Amino acid sequence: MMIYLIFTQEGFAEAKSDILEDKADLWINNNLLSPEQLAELNTHNIGISFLPEPVNPNDEKAIIAALDYVETQSPKEEILVEYP
Repeated sequence: MMIYLIFTQEGFAEAKSDILEDKADLWINNNLLSPEQLAELNTHNIGISFLPEPVNPNDEKAIIAALDYVETQSPKEEILVEYP
């Protein structure tokens, strides 16, 4: 299974078709997506998880920390990370 780690609306918009095609899990900042976007993902059986802390997409250390966290939750999965 594939995991997408997304921090921005722009990153989500770019990756959305791949996420749906791959039936990938998605890790995002809380409040990143609208209720309508979340509902659409749910209809496609996309697993959605929220990062424990908001990640500033311009802070490379925060991105690396988020990646480390997601890896501890799913150590054997391939993770695609949004790098704005």
